Amino acid sequence: MPNLSALPHLSMHADGVLWVGLALVLATLMGESVLRLLRWPRLIGFMAAGLLIAAGGGGLEALALQPGARAVVDAALAMLLFELGHRVNLRWLRANPWLVFTSLGEWGLSLLAGWAALSGFGLGGMPGLAVSAALACASPAVALRLSGEFNARGQVTERMLLLTALGTTLSILTVGLLTGWIGAQTSTHWWDAALRQVYAIGGAVLAAGLLAWAVNWVERHFDFADEAAALLLVGLILLVLSLTRALQWSSLLTPLLAGMLLRLYSERPRVWPRHFGTAGGVLVVLLFLILGLSLSPQTLAQGLSAGFALALLRVLAKLAAPLALGRPSGLSGRQSLTLGLSLSPAAAVSFVLLLDLGASQLVLPPQLLDAGFAAVALLLLGGTLAARWALGRAGDIKSPVNGR
Repeated sequence: MPNLSALPHLSMHADGVLWVGLALVLATLMGESVLRLLRWPRLIGFMAAGLLIAAGGGGLEALALQPGARAVVDAALAMLLFELGHRVNLRWLRANPWLVFTSLGEWGLSLLAGWAALSGFGLGGMPGLAVSAALACASPAVALRLSGEFNARGQVTERMLLLTALGTTLSILTVGLLTGWIGAQTSTHWWDAALRQVYAIGGAVLAAGLLAWAVNWVERHFDFADEAAALLLVGLILLVLSLTRALQWSSLLTPLLAGMLLRLYSERPRVWPRHFGTAGGVLVVLLFLILGLSLSPQTLAQGLSAGFALALLRVLAKLAAPLALGRPSGLSGRQSLTLGLSLSPAAAVSFVLLLDLGASQLVLPPQLLDAGFAAVALLLLGGTLAARWALGRAGDIKSPVNGR
């Protein structure tokens, strides 16, 4: 008789790999369903899957608290920000200076509108201004997904990408400066806080130059249009991301500036697979899945009132500047309206900036961060649908949806 005791002891306890696999399956199915049935962006389904899992409990409820989840978020954002930066033609600003005023106007009004909304709930002051700055930029991930999934092409789409990149840069810099300023007010040595911000921003500029140089050098020997070669580009971005994290430089600013620098010396953007191939695509799915998992029902409920007011005033502010400056910059009235709506979404960059504010040494009221996270959820779900409608209304979406 065989000795059954020699067989391995089997445990039916579900481990983390099982939960991650199930979450990916659910997110993918929901993403494809909303795209094919409703013609909504897949990322709506990705985040909705995370929200459902967070609401129902399960094995992933603490995923957002794990260092590995933050590493995935940082990696996905690094690739998205690099891709966005490379899509931005800064020469356009010299040819059409009204775009500079539009960018400063829509971002500045969003900052003030958000601050006013938070002040109405007793959450203003410098901490409220920092949270409003984190939410003042449009979402790079949403802008890229909309332009890619729906083949959006035209003046509104290109301006959406440009204003998103510029606004994201302003938000990253402003949150860093406000964090240093608030820290200086509570520190006996104010120059220590200021020096940390100069170090983080200066290091990011240095790392961005290094990444742009490395990509430009490698491009002479590889064809990035090939997905296998695109993995090399992913590796370069992740290596520089690891360097910035280790040296505590700005991991958000570095890839965005690197993409801008690379495009600055090129008349036309490079051609590579969207999100640099399959690996990048999986990271983007995980990014929105983790985003949904992190926004627990308790957080959303506690910050819903202030978050709704913040989101509403921010959307109105995004509309004001393009409507006022659209015609001088060369847009029609309809294009100006749709451009403002296309800037409605806020997502992962704002989420990460809020996380960093919460993890800093600043004393922030819990209700303030709850309001910020609730606004992120509202602006990602509702704002993305508004932006999708706006691009269609502007005539920038003409071809069938990718994958249909």
